[in-house]
Amino acid sequence: MHGPDTDDNDLAALREAFPGYRFRRRFVRGVPCYLAEARPAAACDAPLAAARDPAVLADMLAAAAGRPVRLRAAAVAASYRDRQLTLKQCAAMFGVSRTTIMKFLAAEGVAVRRPGRDLDERAVAAAYRDERLSLHQCAVRFGISERRVAAVLDRQGVPRRPVGRPPRPAGRP
Repeated sequence: MHGPDTDDNDLAALREAFPGYRFRRRFVRGVPCYLAEARPAAACDAPLAAARDPAVLADMLAAAAGRPVRLRAAAVAASYRDRQLTLKQCAAMFGVSRTTIMKFLAAEGVAVRRPGRDLDERAVAAAYRDERLSLHQCAVRFGISERRVAAVLDRQGVPRRPVGRPPRPAGRP
């Protein structure tokens, strides 16, 4: 259980370990969290991070800074759930496989997000057909794989264009 003295000690330890950040305790959507914000003098790419536990926040910041991190289920869950990282991004950040990340998430009771669960297949088909986006561009826009885009196009009855560069307009050498 956290009290004022414990919070002060936790914040002091975070400040000492990560001098490029400003730390404070705030309520985020009604939940008490530790918040880390990069100081203006620090690198622009430094993340704004929040976690319920100071140890988890420290692990997230260490991983973002490229420091070795002891793999803890709580840190993996916080990265996936709170920072909205993908399984692949978490695996790269912690240096383990996607399967290991899934095991840690299951241990923490975090449900794995399914990409494109609420996918509007008609919008995907329209982007490919009407906006002339490539499979890759559609995949990036809708946050799904190219294989999933191809399956959506098949289900929607949209003919696929040939792979490669688009044909040149007539009359141009």
